[in-house]
Amino acid sequence: MAEDVAIQGEGLETLHLKVLRRKWQILALQITATISLFSMYIMMTRTYGVCDSVESSWCPALDHTLTLGVIEQFLQGQPEALSLPIPDWMTGVGNLGDGRYWMPLFVISILVAGWTILGLQTAKLRRQVNMGILGAALLYLAGLFVINWLIGMIFSFELYLPFGQIDTNRNHVEYLVGPLLLYIQLFILVFYFLPVISGLLGIWGMSKSKISWAIGSTIIYLGLHALLSYEGVRSTIELNLNALPVQIGEATEWGGLVAPEIVPLLIISLLMMIFLESGFATIRYVEYAFKLPESCKKDPEYVKQFDNILNIHLQQTVGVTFFVGLVTALALKFDDLIVDLVSVFEGSQWSEQVKESLELQLTYGTVISALIFVIFIAGLRYIIPWPRISGLIEKGIRQIRDQSV
Repeated sequence: MAEDVAIQGEGLETLHLKVLRRKWQILALQITATISLFSMYIMMTRTYGVCDSVESSWCPALDHTLTLGVIEQFLQGQPEALSLPIPDWMTGVGNLGDGRYWMPLFVISILVAGWTILGLQTAKLRRQVNMGILGAALLYLAGLFVINWLIGMIFSFELYLPFGQIDTNRNHVEYLVGPLLLYIQLFILVFYFLPVISGLLGIWGMSKSKISWAIGSTIIYLGLHALLSYEGVRSTIELNLNALPVQIGEATEWGGLVAPEIVPLLIISLLMMIFLESGFATIRYVEYAFKLPESCKKDPEYVKQFDNILNIHLQQTVGVTFFVGLVTALALKFDDLIVDLVSVFEGSQWSEQVKESLELQLTYGTVISALIFVIFIAGLRYIIPWPRISGLIEKGIRQIRDQSV
C-alpha cells in the first residue's frame, strides 16, 4: 500500500521545464529582477536625466523626450506639415517627472511578453513570424514609394528617377519620409531603453547574454555621463548637463551614514546587484534542473531539495542586499571615521590640518577611504570563518521555522 502511494505521489510535481516556469519561487525571482530593473532605470533617469536649464543647444541627459522634442520642433519649422508617427501620450513627450517613462515601459513590457511567448513556440512558427515582421517593415518603408513610382512611369510611358525631377509629380521621395520618421523614432526609443529591453528579454527569455547586455549598456550610459560631466569636457564643449556635485555634503541620510548626494548612487548599485543576481540565479537554477536525468526530475526528494535551494536563495537575497548596503554605507563613512580618530589628538597642528582637509570632503577622497575600508573587510575573510557563521545563521532560521510549523 505504501509503495502505491509513493508511486502515485511521484510525478505530481516534477522538475521539467514547463513546470519550473510556473513555480512560485522562479516567478518570484523573475518578478524581483523585473522590479529592480525598472526601479534602477527610473532612479537613473532621476539622477542622470536632468539638465541645468530648459534652453540649451544640447543636453545629453538620460531622457528620450529631450531628443524627441528637438526633432518635433525641427519638423514643425519645415514648410511641409510633418510630425512624428508615434503619439506623444505613448512616448511620454510633454509629461513631467517619472510620467515620461511609465507608458514606454508599459509598451515595452507588452512587446517583450509577446516576444517571450513567441520564443516558446516551434522554430517554424518563429521563423514565419520573424519573416512576416521583416516583410511588413520593408513593405511599409518602400511600398507606397515603389507603387507610386511604377504607376507614374506606366502612365507617362517614360523611365525616370523618383527624385530630382523638375515636375514635382515625378518626385516620390515624400512617401519615404513618414516611414523613416517612424524608424528614427523607434531607434531613439530603443537606444534610451536598451537596458530595460535587454534586461526583460534576459529575465523572461532565460538569456544570460541579454542580461549582460543590460548591465553593459547601463555601465556605458553611466560612463558617458561621467565623461560628459567632467569639468574639462564641460569647459571645452557647451553642455547643459546637470553634473553630479564634486564635493559631498554632511552625512545625514540612513542614520547619519551616507550623504544625500550618495544615496541615489548607492540605491542604483544595490538595484543593479539585485537585478543581476536574481536574473542569473533564475537561469542557473533552471539550467541545473534541465540537465538532471529524467529519473531525478520525477523524484520527490530532488523536487523537495530544489524547493529548499530556491527558498534559501530568496532569503539570502534580502539578507545579502541589506548587508552589502550596510557595509557600503560604512565604507563611505570611513573618511569621517578617520577625522574622528584624528580628533583624539586634539590641540596638535597636524590634527587640525587633517580635520580641515578638503581632500577628505571631495568625491575622490571618499572613494579612496571607502576602498581602504573594503580592502580591510575583504581581508577579514582570512580571519573570520564567514561560511561557518552563515551556516549557523541559516541553521538557526531553519530551526525557528520548524518550531513554528
